[in-house]
Parts: sequence; structure tokens; C-alpha cells
Amino acid sequence: MVNAAEAARSFLSALEKLPAHTGIVFHGLPFIPQLTPARWTRGVTATSEDPRIATENFSTPATAAIVSRTGRQIVAFSAHPAEQEVVLPPEVVLLEVARTSLPDGRPVVIVEQLAKHDPTSNLPPTRNDLITLVNEVLRSAQALEPAPVTTPGKFVEPLFFLDDRAAENSSTS
Repeated sequence: MVNAAEAARSFLSALEKLPAHTGIVFHGLPFIPQLTPARWTRGVTATSEDPRIATENFSTPATAAIVSRTGRQIVAFSAHPAEQEVVLPPEVVLLEVARTSLPDGRPVVIVEQLAKHDPTSNLPPTRNDLITLVNEVLRSAQALEPAPVTTPGKFVEPLFFLDDRAAENSSTS
């Protein structure tokens, strides 16, 4: 019988051996989150470099654009490489830094991982530049054909650090 705790430790150890992914990744949100302070994440968080994948072709009520600093790109190990998955490890601190919206008015929450800044990264230098980049990526993705949804729900779940309802729901389950 497989020990779940040992399997989780082995998985996390293997993730740590992959190079860190610095860049903007996306995650669909099943409801519009309330503003909350920075929080530690629990478990791993599935994100995608492609906002179409993360939001199941922009069908979610809201979108999280996350500035990843320690995520791990797992495309090479994925059953669905087209998902462009980047996994955020557990216990990272994420802080909402801005909000913008899709052309139809649905909110986009821009969240930054608080971690050591990599001076060689191509991340925008200012908050306004970050908002501009996120908007450009989203508009470009919306202009593309819909992406196949190979794993429904994988990238769409509440992020407890954005809304206390999600934290309360996960602690009672």
C-alpha cells in the first residue's frame, strides 16, 4: 500500500529539482474574489501559461494572473503538454497587487508571488507595466481559436488566499 504522505514528499522533492519558472501564469476562478491580504498557499496550485487553458476558454467568472517566481513548468512530464502547466509549490505567499478586467467586464485579479526577485527575468518593472502586459496577453489569447479542454476543472478552483470563503470551505471538508 502506498503511503500518501511519503508519496507527497517524493512528489514535492522531485518538483524542487526542476528549474524555477519566472513569468505570468493563469488560473480560472469559479467566483469573483473579495480583496484579501497576502496569504500562504496550501498544496500545489495548477496554473497554465495559456489563459485559454486556465479559464476553459474564458468561461470562468474571473481570472487570476499570477506572477510566478518559484513555479515549476511540468510540460515535459504531462499527459497533456498543450496545457502548458506550471505548478506552484505549496506554502508560497501570494499578494493581490492589481485588478483589471476582460473586455466584457469580468475581473482579472493580478497576484504576485512574494519571493526573491530574479534580476534576469523579463517581468515588467512597474505595476502599470504589469497590468499592460497581462491585458495584452489576455487580449491576444481571446483572439485565438478556443483551446481543447483536456482536463475540465483542473485549472479552475477557488484560491483560498483570494477569498476567505474558499479557506472556510476547505477547512470544513
